[in-house]
Amino acid sequence: MERNQTKKRMSWLQKLTISLLTLTFVGCASVQAGINDSNFTPVGLTGVQHIGPNFNVSRFYVDGVYGSNVGRGGGGGSSVCCVALPKKWRPDLTTEVRWAVGDWSKENLAEIAAGNYKSITSEGVYKAKVPVEKYDKPGQLFVHFFAGGRIRVVSSEYYPESKLHPILGDDQHAADITTVGTRVDALFTPEEQLESARKSKENRNREDWR
Repeated sequence: MERNQTKKRMSWLQKLTISLLTLTFVGCASVQAGINDSNFTPVGLTGVQHIGPNFNVSRFYVDGVYGSNVGRGGGGGSSVCCVALPKKWRPDLTTEVRWAVGDWSKENLAEIAAGNYKSITSEGVYKAKVPVEKYDKPGQLFVHFFAGGRIRVVSSEYYPESKLHPILGDDQHAADITTVGTRVDALFTPEEQLESARKSKENRNREDWR
């Protein structure tokens, strides 16, 4: 319920994000462009937040693919399909991640119960070019969010609850090798919004063609 209410009602979030209909691309998006599609495999996408119970990752995108909301409980958000990963990892494999963090530390429960989310503010909006850490075979793509706009991206067939996941919840040094994101004013610039809308229109026209 918290996720749905946050998505619908937080006025600051509406200013930071734009319509999923225009920003979510059709099908799978390559994490690393320029490789023949036969070298890729589609995998699910999940966000995991280590920022704390007073925060949530309200939106995140991996190479333009929408990655859902990661609630204040941490541990992992919804799984979204899908992005494409190379079947064989390589050292220069990177992805662009953009994300917005909500600050609930001053939440007013009475106001929230009445549908007023003004007490929920933005901790920050970030983007970063992030290396995809080494994997033996492609699995679910997990984006791990840490305090201070820091981030790691791993691929694994094991979820964060498993001791076999690359980043363990009780690892005190998990944030030591993060990528630090650049703070930005909005997830997407007006120019990027227009370009995304143009591509969406092209896709619709192509699908409508007989």
